[in-house]
Amino acid sequence: MTDAHRILSDVPESRLAFWFANGTIARNIYELVSAMESCDKNVFEYHVNLEKNDFYNWILNVLGDKTLARRVKKEIDQKKFARKIRRRIKELEKM
Repeated sequence: MTDAHRILSDVPESRLAFWFANGTIARNIYELVSAMESCDKNVFEYHVNLEKNDFYNWILNVLGDKTLARRVKKEIDQKKFARKIRRRIKELEKM
């Protein structure tokens, strides 16, 4: 399995899924960005603020996408964050 295929696939175990503060569960990068785009601003800010970036941690440590993690590490704007993920998905799909 290529890195791109692994990053775009469901996580291998349900316990590794990303659990949003509103109860939404993301098992892959597609579900993550979709839920991020539709979640309330307060939910996003619960996960991304000056003290922490839960999405960055999940992208780096669970998906293993160092490139995307580097791009979103300091991003705190919800729309820009989602755009960066969408752009990375397109890159990975071409690989």
